[in-house]
Amino acid sequence: MKAFKIIRHQLNHEVVILDAKTTIKEIFTEFLINFFYGFLGNITTVFIMSKNAYLMGLGFYLYYSFLSIVINRDKYETKLGKYLILPVSAMLGALAGCLIAFKYIKL
Repeated sequence: MKAFKIIRHQLNHEVVILDAKTTIKEIFTEFLINFFYGFLGNITTVFIMSKNAYLMGLGFYLYYSFLSIVINRDKYETKLGKYLILPVSAMLGALAGCLIAFKYIKL
C-alpha cells in the first residue's frame, strides 16, 4: 500500500522539462494520445490500400473520432510539447500502425 502512495506521488510530482511545468502522469497521458493519433492515421492508409470497404470505414470512423480529442486540447504551448511530445509519440504510433496493419492484411 505504501508503494502505491509513493508511485502516485511520483506520477503527480511537478517537474520542469525544457520550458514546461508538468507532471510525469500528464506527459505519459499526452504521449499515449499522440501515439494513438499516429497509429489510427496510418492504419487507415493501409486499410485504404487493402480496398476493403469495411476496414476503411472502421479506420475512418476511429481516426476522426480520435481526431476530435486531439483537436480539442489546449496543449502544446511549450517547446516540450511542440518539439518532443507530439512529433515523437505520433511518429511511433504511425510506425506501429503501419507495421501492424501490413502484418494483418499481409501486403
